[in-house]
Amino acid sequence: MEMFLNASKTALSQLSIYQTIRVVLGNPTCDLDSAVSALVQGLLEYSEINKCGLTDVTVIPVMNIPEKEFRIKTEVVYSLKSHNIPLNLLTFRDQIDLQNIQNDANKKLELILVDHHTLANEDFELKPSIVMIIDHRPLDPAWLWPNVLLNIEIVGSCATLVARNVLQKNPDILDTQLSSLLRGPILIDTYNMSDEAGRATATDVDILNVLEQLGRLTSDRTDIFKKIMHAKTDISELTLEELMIKDLKVTNGIPLVGFSLLVEDFLVRENAKEVIEQFANERNCSVVVLIGQDVTKERVSRDIAIFSTLCNQLANDIIQALVESTQPSLNLELIKKIREEKHSLCLYKQRNVKVTRKQILPIVQKTALLHEK
Repeated sequence: MEMFLNASKTALSQLSIYQTIRVVLGNPTCDLDSAVSALVQGLLEYSEINKCGLTDVTVIPVMNIPEKEFRIKTEVVYSLKSHNIPLNLLTFRDQIDLQNIQNDANKKLELILVDHHTLANEDFELKPSIVMIIDHRPLDPAWLWPNVLLNIEIVGSCATLVARNVLQKNPDILDTQLSSLLRGPILIDTYNMSDEAGRATATDVDILNVLEQLGRLTSDRTDIFKKIMHAKTDISELTLEELMIKDLKVTNGIPLVGFSLLVEDFLVRENAKEVIEQFANERNCSVVVLIGQDVTKERVSRDIAIFSTLCNQLANDIIQALVESTQPSLNLELIKKIREEKHSLCLYKQRNVKVTRKQILPIVQKTALLHEK
């Protein structure tokens, strides 16, 4: 891995000598699954290019966040460091101008999306350069991607699909480091293969077993899971503002903020409501969805809050859609309703802990689309 990242970082500084720049782009959240998937799929592409003897093609895996935000991705920092991957060899979104490469008549940009298959508004113009997509979410009907190689399958972790790619195309690169690196996000995204979480599929189980066998991984799964989860939930060094963007997704202009603590616990922190208000104002949005989880105890706990300007019909529609949803049912219970001078907030306990943001996001998205009509 280090040899590949060295090569990609060198290539970044001399793009002029390459005709084709193949970029493996993770999702804008840059969580552990996204980061590892981008790195390992990048290594696979690099190994395939070397096998074919192509010298005018380079591969660069890109963390889809600015470099300054990387410190808040605590579980990613921990996992890469514990696998002796030098962080200075990573490439971040603000270190490469994809639009500029695409516009260069003498170059060909090939974009591989991992762990997402929709583009933010600011990236929409990159759509013609996308050649492959690897994702574990249900395909968004608005993004069907004709003429693009699709590897989309509903499994617990995108790293499962990337690992399967490696096993099918070049299993020789799966050493102990790579097998262990891939195991991390699979364990995190399936909550250590928990039946209660209900996120692990037969494919996740099979791939994880093969990784442990090929990589001769003897360390206990639960021990690895707890160490990464501790890093993920260690927010002691983060400000409230950083917590708001640590695990952020946006759909149709509506931010869905993911916390590694319950929203109820976030709200009792000093100036929490002011931070949420400032966050909304900076993004010019009238609704913010806050999604909390606590996995530090034996049982997973989840809650969800809708923050909005007063008398906001979109917020009311989203609340109604979430409360009345049956596929999936969140089984929401109203905990508190806060109404202040300019804003209101409704906090719900989510009794169906198997429902994650991946399933909540389409409900919010559909409601927003109906509201726009």
